[in-house]
Formats: sequence, structure tokens, C-alpha cells
Amino acid sequence: MKPISALLFRGDLSMLISGVLILPGDVLGILALGFIGFTAVFMLLRRKMLKYTKNLDLLRRIHIYASTLGGLFLILHVAYFVTWPLTTAIILGYISAAIAGVVWLTGAAFLERFRDSLFFHGTLSLAAISLMVIHAGSAGVNFPLFFTLGILLSTTLVVAYKASQHADKTLKAAGLVKP
Repeated sequence: MKPISALLFRGDLSMLISGVLILPGDVLGILALGFIGFTAVFMLLRRKMLKYTKNLDLLRRIHIYASTLGGLFLILHVAYFVTWPLTTAIILGYISAAIAGVVWLTGAAFLERFRDSLFFHGTLSLAAISLMVIHAGSAGVNFPLFFTLGILLSTTLVVAYKASQHADKTLKAAGLVKP
């Protein structure tokens, strides 16, 4: 087994907590996933929160600021690990980062009044978060497997529920199902 000093990638910025090596890039990735996940849950609950706040502009600002922080931490996370050799887990991370960029574009398109972009924005957000969780669970030892499986299961349930809602809405609009 290699000594801990041989495992450190960026010198003394790394921490060893309970025998687990935590790199600054890992912390940045966890913060990115946290903020991105927060914005997804926040938007799922926005209608309920709008009943209490009655301020759509405030909710949009919170979403934009939190997603901006998530994007910033994601960029810093990728920049920290960009020189590492490619593995399947790292390729999944790059794919999820690319999807996050498309999510940002569809969100900006919605703000510019392209209404159809919101469907793609939400769907791609769920796909990006799922890939990020798979990446985090498979790229290293710093993300517990049971936590990864829990997030994937809950994401799958939310995707299935939202897909059934969209299908029902589409079928009703086409007149194939009675309202």
C-alpha cells in the first residue's frame, strides 16, 4: 500500500479525515452537486412556496443564484481534476458537466421567453443530476454507495412521476384521454 503522502495530489490542501482522503476538488464537486440538487428540489416545490411567498421574482432569483453557485463549483471541480487520467466514471462526469451546460442554456432560453425550453430544462436537469451522482459514487471512495443508491432511486421515482404527468397532459391536449 502506498503511503498517504504518495496519494496526495495537490500538496497540503488535501485532508485526511477518518482514513479517507478528501481533495479540494472533491469538496468542490460535493458543493456543486448540493447546489444543483437544491435548485432541482426547489423548483419541484416552487408552486407550494409561491402560495406562501406570492413573489415569483424572489423564487426565480433564489433559483438563479443557487444554480449559478452550483455551476461555479462544477467548473472549479472540473478544473481541479482535468489532468487526471480518464476512466468510465470521469467520462460520466464530463458528460454530466456538458448536460449541465445545456441545462444552463435552456434556462437562459426560458428567461428569454422561449416557453418550450422549460420542459427540456427540467428533464435534462434530472439527467445531469443522475449522471453526477453515478459519477460521484463510482469515481472515488468519498461518496457512500447507499447514499448514491438512495439518490438514484428517488431521482428515478421523480422522473417516472413527472413523465407520467407530461404524458397525461399531452394525451389530454390531443384529445385521446378525457379530462
